[in-house]
Amino acid sequence: MIPFSSDLVIQALASSPSPTAIYSSENMIIRFANEGMLEVWGKDASVIGKPLIEAIPELEGQPFLELLQEVWRTGKTYSVSSAPAKLIKNGKEALDYFDYEYRALIDENNKTWCILNTALEVTSRREFLEQIKHKEEKEQALNEEMAATLEELTSTNEELNRYIKQLADSREYIRTIIEQAPVGIAMLKGPEHHIEIANPAILKIWGRGESEVIGYPHESARPEMRGQPVNNWLKHVYQSGEPKINTEFTVKLLDKTGLREAIVNSIYQPIFSHDGSISGVLVILEEITQQVMLRKKNEKDQQMLNLAVDAGELATFYYQTETNLFSGNTLLKKWFGLSSDENMALSLAIAVILPEDRDRVSLAIEHVLSKDSDGHYFIEYRIQNNVDKKIRLLQANGRVFYDSKGNPLSLNGTLRDITEQKKEEQRKDDFIGMVSHELKTPLTSLKAYLQILQRMDLPTKDPMSQNMLGKSVKQVQYMNSMINGFLNVSSLIRVSCI
Repeated sequence: MIPFSSDLVIQALASSPSPTAIYSSENMIIRFANEGMLEVWGKDASVIGKPLIEAIPELEGQPFLELLQEVWRTGKTYSVSSAPAKLIKNGKEALDYFDYEYRALIDENNKTWCILNTALEVTSRREFLEQIKHKEEKEQALNEEMAATLEELTSTNEELNRYIKQLADSREYIRTIIEQAPVGIAMLKGPEHHIEIANPAILKIWGRGESEVIGYPHESARPEMRGQPVNNWLKHVYQSGEPKINTEFTVKLLDKTGLREAIVNSIYQPIFSHDGSISGVLVILEEITQQVMLRKKNEKDQQMLNLAVDAGELATFYYQTETNLFSGNTLLKKWFGLSSDENMALSLAIAVILPEDRDRVSLAIEHVLSKDSDGHYFIEYRIQNNVDKKIRLLQANGRVFYDSKGNPLSLNGTLRDITEQKKEEQRKDDFIGMVSHELKTPLTSLKAYLQILQRMDLPTKDPMSQNMLGKSVKQVQYMNSMINGFLNVSSLIRVSCI
């Protein structure tokens, strides 16, 4: 069996989809950084061998060096989620957020001899809920990032020799790094794919303990893979020397209750000996089941939202404060007289509003974007575009989205055409008013006749007749009160519409 070498571990770390770096000494000399970490820093491989602050001077004044030195002195791992970091990328300062970990590796004298740094950029995660419009763009960016990560894993093969020469440490040193790697890594040896190394991350994904797999052929150690394509891929990679890369591959994995369906990104990389022959296969595995399920749920939610918007004949609007651009869906552009691919400045959108409503809408937008606002926007106004010249009464309902500092980023919401609804309400109110007026005139006469009969000196002085007349007058008065109520409500509604 070919002995384990540092080259293979460096190959694994360089191929890892997670940004990874290794530092030594209290000055944090950069001993290793894979492509992912160099991309995070916005630097190239020339920074390797330099102190961290010298290589990345923009970290001066940020807490990273002090944290690293504390980990070096104490040997205690430090990890944090969603921490900000200012870096220079393409000559410009950028503020991003990361989940990162500083893990001290300890020698037999209980002294720190290097620090393993892993990081994951989570800026997009913080902004995920800010606005529905950007969700699809973020999902696309995530897909592109995943594709770019896989592309980086395959493209690093040409640079492995240069990185391998930079590290000449022991077998145990390399094994320790693999054990603490944030992604699943396994090394399979020989044509039977005997499992020589399997780190905790990949054992967790496999649902196996180390004693169940180390030293056994992959096919017998993991019988649940029979009937699935993984074993055939391993044979093909070992025989052809061609790597196999899978994105969002669905596989059945072992768990406590049996088999579970999981989604993974995986790389099966041939391991070459010094003479050029293939000695085994390096497996790099990352489970992304939760991420993919979340993305699909968001896609379904977006589809349901689109169906609801279409069914409700709602126009959606989006106003970005930084660019001052006003845009929305197809129905909004139709109402405002825009082409399907056209956006416009907010002032042009305001110009479509009828003059008597224009100032009121401008003040409402200015208020909702102010610091004193609760961020909710509701108003009714009329518009008339230059295409169909039709006057529409719109009801706007929206809310403001803010950045991490509480500054408004955008005003998003919906518009509903209530022109016909208001006309129908007006017709109903007019009808009620007309009927009420028409009923009031005969009721007034009837009341007068009844009161005259009450006052007449009837010869019989019939108590029953007097009682019936009294009740009739009360009923007429009650009906007259009801009609007055209808008239009052109709007047109030007309005033509110004005």
